[in-house]
Amino acid sequence: MGVGISGIAAVTVLVSDLARSTRWYCDVLDLAFIREFSVDSALWGVVLLDADANFVFVLQDMDTTPGVRDLRGTRPVVLAAPSRASVNTIAERLHDMGLSPRGPVTDPDGTFVDVTDPDGIILRFRHVADDVSLSFQGVAYGADGGITGTYDHPHLQLPPRDAP
Repeated sequence: MGVGISGIAAVTVLVSDLARSTRWYCDVLDLAFIREFSVDSALWGVVLLDADANFVFVLQDMDTTPGVRDLRGTRPVVLAAPSRASVNTIAERLHDMGLSPRGPVTDPDGTFVDVTDPDGIILRFRHVADDVSLSFQGVAYGADGGITGTYDHPHLQLPPRDAP
């Protein structure tokens, strides 16, 4: 199944202070600062590399993009952790760095820990359990982020597909 994609090569996150966020992401994820971009001599963004995972983060100055720029409280990036133990290790590392991670939390899909970047964007580290079901399951959350229940049928009503 799928269209032949082997993974995600990069994720772009809009940031309010490129230098501060570059330092934060490099420190938290142990990334290498490998590229910098400018347009008409104005700094636009950076590329940060995780050589072990063959993956890059692109941080873009939010003043260089039109439209919705506020991603506070969203989770645009979820990084895969190889085991539940690695999620625990990441949580400990974040605590040791003086950050305030949420978790580790175990839910129907596995275990995760969240940490908030300097712009209020949530970065999630997730281990997907080996026995996770790939059939539909709805998960209901309360305002505090805790799971309040699950359900078996989607609430979302999809429009019909256009005929070919």
